[in-house]
Amino acid sequence: MGGRDDAAPSTGESPVRSRQWLVIHVAAQTVLRALVLVILYAVFVNTGSLAADGIVTKRGTALATACERVGPLSRSGLGWYWQCEGKITWQDGKQGTSTFTGSDLTPSNKTEPAPVAWREIRNRGHQITVEKPRPFVTFGRLMVVPLFGLAVFGARIPGVPPLPTDERTEYRRKRRLQLWQPLMIPVGWGLLVAGGLATAAPAVIPGMAVVTLVVAYVALIVMWALSRNRARKGFPEPTLLSSDSQSACLAGGHFLRVLGGLGVIFGGILGFGNWLGVLGVVAIPLALVTFGQRLLLVTNRHRRQFDGTVGNSAAS
Repeated sequence: MGGRDDAAPSTGESPVRSRQWLVIHVAAQTVLRALVLVILYAVFVNTGSLAADGIVTKRGTALATACERVGPLSRSGLGWYWQCEGKITWQDGKQGTSTFTGSDLTPSNKTEPAPVAWREIRNRGHQITVEKPRPFVTFGRLMVVPLFGLAVFGARIPGVPPLPTDERTEYRRKRRLQLWQPLMIPVGWGLLVAGGLATAAPAVIPGMAVVTLVVAYVALIVMWALSRNRARKGFPEPTLLSSDSQSACLAGGHFLRVLGGLGVIFGGILGFGNWLGVLGVVAIPLALVTFGQRLLLVTNRHRRQFDGTVGNSAAS
């Protein structure tokens, strides 16, 4: 995650240059947060999380009277969607109109009526929604807190602002020696997506998707805490592993790879064909394989640096 080599300023850059990078940094973080909020809105809307709110008080059918293609940014979020005006006929014979976004109605609904419902939302009036399967409602709601947290706290954008060459080199060296910390963000988000998607399908192992989601949230919370601490105290110096610790980490890495691999094979066989459900079973085993591989990789780095340190000490 270090900055680009060609973008790094010298350690003696002028105050004007520093202010320029500060402005660029603030602008980049503002754009990042705005983009995350748009993505959050798009996920929440298009998974049907909003449309599932409220109590159905009456039903009817809707025919599209006029449709237009909207995007790439609209009431439906990011992407291109149909937005249609619809004429509604309720079961009691009354009629009305409404605007339907997110391709809930399409030009095909000019001749093919779509079922709709009037939903009363406590303290927020009502909404009219197209009644259709929405298997990803839970997934959309699960993404709210992490995406909102990302929008609030932001994330480091590589190269903005660029680190001086010596700082960038030191940052990369320390990061390469960390055993598990660099994996927490990708593994946490991966488990969150896998567990959320698994809720849209029959469970291969009952409750496994929930376990995956709990582990995902724990991983993201731990990484958030570590990043806050690093922002206050700087990047800590990793402690070099002793020979005994290196042996233990190598054994642990091999064990995690074997255990995770067996879990992936077992989950794939058990849920063959139900691929969304399989995600909820194999996500944690895949994370174990990833951590095991990381342990093997980083332990070898520690071994090379530890041997070099011991050799230098003996020579002196």
